[in-house]
Formats: sequence, C-alpha cells, structure tokens
Amino acid sequence: KAALTGHLVLSTLHTNDAPSSISRLLNMGIEPFLVSASVILIMAQRLVRKICPHCKEVENIPASALVSIGFTEEEAKVVKCFKSKGCNACNGSGYKGRIALYEVMPVGTEIRELVLEGASADEIKNKAVKLSMKTLRMSGLTKIKEGITSVEEVLRITFGD
Repeated sequence: KAALTGHLVLSTLHTNDAPSSISRLLNMGIEPFLVSASVILIMAQRLVRKICPHCKEVENIPASALVSIGFTEEEAKVVKCFKSKGCNACNGSGYKGRIALYEVMPVGTEIRELVLEGASADEIKNKAVKLSMKTLRMSGLTKIKEGITSVEEVLRITFGD
C-alpha cells in the first residue's frame, strides 16, 4: 500500500531469480494490477564461492560444454576456466570467500503488461532478457571469465537458468 502512495518501499522475498518474484507476489494474493502499478525494479542475488587464489589451476573444459552453459562460440574458444585443488590457505576446500551474482530487472511498460496478462515467470524472464536484463547465469559467466569462480560453482547456483 505504501508503494502506491509514492513511497519507496524496499523488501525481500525468497525466490530463485528476479522474474519469480512477480509470481511470488501474485501467489501471496496481491492483485496483478497492484503489482504492475507498484513494482519498479526487482533484484536477485546469489552468492558463489570464490576460487582460492593460492591453489587455483587452469581447467580444460571443451568449448562445446562452455557453449552449452551460455558462452558464445567465440568466448568458448578463448575463455580460461579455473578450478582449485585445495591447500592450507583454504583449508583444503579450494574456495576462499564468496562473491555475489546479480540479476536486475526493471519493471517497465512491457513487463507490466505481461503481469496484467497473467504471464508466467518464464515468459517474464524471456521478455526481460530481450530488454537486456543480465541473468544470474550471465553474471556467473562473467565471474568465470574473470577467473573468480568455477564453472561447477556457477552451475550449482544457477541450476535452472
């Protein structure tokens, strides 16, 4: 109600990604017209483990496998992936620290229309991606390219993406 009166309201929901938040609000009994009128942006974040810099080593992953998880063919040919073997610095885990993957979905006119039409989270996600939303998986691929986390870790966190 506060959001409808012009107040900025920040809230949290437990969902797997930003588009699923719309479905969650609707499942909570909030009318679609209220959701479309009051929500202006949804952000999702998931934490992934960072590869230990002391024991990380190059991991050879076939280009076809990298393409299957979302890299372009050009990226798959040149991206350097890493894994870790574990050392004293990371207590044998191979990981040290965590970093966030982000997904930010502005709720503009086209997304609002989908909400009013009763579109599924997948339909909303597809439209948001067409409107240039970077998914959690895409954020994870960036962290892989930067050598911060592993393919295995990104797949663990973004399993449905």
